[in-house]
Amino acid sequence: MLLLNMFISKYFLSFFLILFFFNNNAFSEDKNYKVWLSELEVEATKRGISKDTFKKAMKDVIIIEKVKTLDKKQPEKVITFNDYYKRTVNNKRIEIGKKKYNLHKNEISEIAKKYGVQARFILAIWGIETNYGTYTGSFSVVSSLTTLAYNGRRAKFFRRQLLDALEIIDKKYIELENMKGSWAGAMGQSQFMPSSYLEYAQDYDKDGKKDIWSNYLDVFASIAFYLQSHGWDNSKTWGREVILPNEISNLYKENYSKKHSLKYWSDLGIKLNNGEKLPYLNLEANLILPDGNLGRSFLVYNNFYKIKKYNASTYYALSIGILADRIKY
Repeated sequence: MLLLNMFISKYFLSFFLILFFFNNNAFSEDKNYKVWLSELEVEATKRGISKDTFKKAMKDVIIIEKVKTLDKKQPEKVITFNDYYKRTVNNKRIEIGKKKYNLHKNEISEIAKKYGVQARFILAIWGIETNYGTYTGSFSVVSSLTTLAYNGRRAKFFRRQLLDALEIIDKKYIELENMKGSWAGAMGQSQFMPSSYLEYAQDYDKDGKKDIWSNYLDVFASIAFYLQSHGWDNSKTWGREVILPNEISNLYKENYSKKHSLKYWSDLGIKLNNGEKLPYLNLEANLILPDGNLGRSFLVYNNFYKIKKYNASTYYALSIGILADRIKY
């Protein structure tokens, strides 16, 4: 009986190992994938990516089932801004942000001046994207992007990102085995997609590498250059939290307000969060109510929409602005 049980256990173990291997290497058995891969190689070659780089990068690609699941996953419920805010802007993250500023004060101040982006916004993006560089993702970027590019729901977008990732490897900006990131292919401490890396990553210390994975100077400069390239105005802030009179809160909904001057909003009775009057200026602002009439209210300026170029979420941009204000040195 013991021998029989050992045989059955060994049989099932072998069966599951084979099944696991097949599921994770199904690309190699898929004729359609082979055609797709050949076409991708032609496209890569036209872009100047060497055949050696292509073959090395693509030979060990695997289907990452978790990536497919995450891409298709729909949230069970729509979280409120207040829920999101509690997750992203907390006392610990604020305190770490202040410590990081003191640690890198000279360098980040220099970068902020060069690129025209206030240091607190660079820190806030760094803090929310990767918790100040402590978690940058552990997925193989090439395998993740291949999983999403081959018959994915946004195949065209991820195909471009995959080719850009291959170009990054080909130019030796990072070694293949070290190209790790999020399940969707966002990389490094700045969480750049490969296309953003090629366009915005900076080699600030001139060491020959645009290292957004481990070089904090390159990380700060890359974030700053991204915002600068999208029209950041360092003479302005992002916006401010406000208090609405009851008659206003019943009329406006998130993202439906038109842009008006602070004078206009002040005349309607909107005040600063501390109860004081708004600055009586011609500075234009939009009214944002992320949780509707009963939630928090914000007047946001043009820089708010530059933050949304980094991440299109209203919740994200508001949280970046608030965190930047809370870690202000």
